[in-house]
Amino acid sequence: MYQRAILYGKKMLLGATVAAPAATLFMVPGASVAIAGDVEQSHIPHYHWEFEKFNKCYDVAAMRRGYQVYKEVCSSCHSMKYLCYRHLVGLIFTEKQAKREAAQAMIEDGPDDEGEMFLRPGVLTDVVPPPYKNEQAARAANSGAAPPDLSIIVGARRGGPNYLFQLLIGYSDEVPPGVDLSATQYFNPFMDGGAIAMPPPLMDGAVEYPDGTPATVTQMAADITEFLSWAYWRNMDRSKQVGFVMFMWTATATGFMWWARRFVFAHVYAQKMTYKIRPYGFK
Repeated sequence: MYQRAILYGKKMLLGATVAAPAATLFMVPGASVAIAGDVEQSHIPHYHWEFEKFNKCYDVAAMRRGYQVYKEVCSSCHSMKYLCYRHLVGLIFTEKQAKREAAQAMIEDGPDDEGEMFLRPGVLTDVVPPPYKNEQAARAANSGAAPPDLSIIVGARRGGPNYLFQLLIGYSDEVPPGVDLSATQYFNPFMDGGAIAMPPPLMDGAVEYPDGTPATVTQMAADITEFLSWAYWRNMDRSKQVGFVMFMWTATATGFMWWARRFVFAHVYAQKMTYKIRPYGFK
């Protein structure tokens, strides 16, 4: 065991000896490491979100603000094809408000009796309409880069809500040497590669919250992260409730089994059984 540990230590020391000078040559204060015209993704810090705790749930007020940010800022490019208006009932809106919200969206339906497609007001069972009809249209409108769907973006990216929040607030005007950006790209050290086609989507005062919350970049990023985390796992609160009930039942069953073992079946575990071996043959 000690030989394996020593060998592992030698490998780590050799790797550090080779990598450290190379990293030092390309290190820029306050930025990522530039290697061969590329940028390693910066470390994503872990933010202790309240909804990640066992005894906490989603912040409904933050979810409502996050939906407003998505509607007024993000929906112009990003779709949410797994989110229906009925999912918003009870948390974001009341049923009447959700119906009014859905009716404001014109949904393409059909064909009619003449074989033509037509537009109609949305209903609760409709999916939130995407900004583009297909991926080709999305690429054509965004310089060849198709904006990803945001329905499950929190679960589709490593780092989850931490990655999403840090990406939204992590844009930087200081580009490290060796990184070439095109006219339609921006530098973000939290994006793998450092280059991102999406311009900084948030700026102070981009939306006006009805509850009076200051619409700073950090606040809007936290709100949209809360909303998209809920969109990815809408049953989290219910799962925590079921998990708590199962935990209590398991603890009760464990206590009952200990009591039965100690006071009911103690004689079974404490008895000693011996066997008398009879010699071969008959007498």
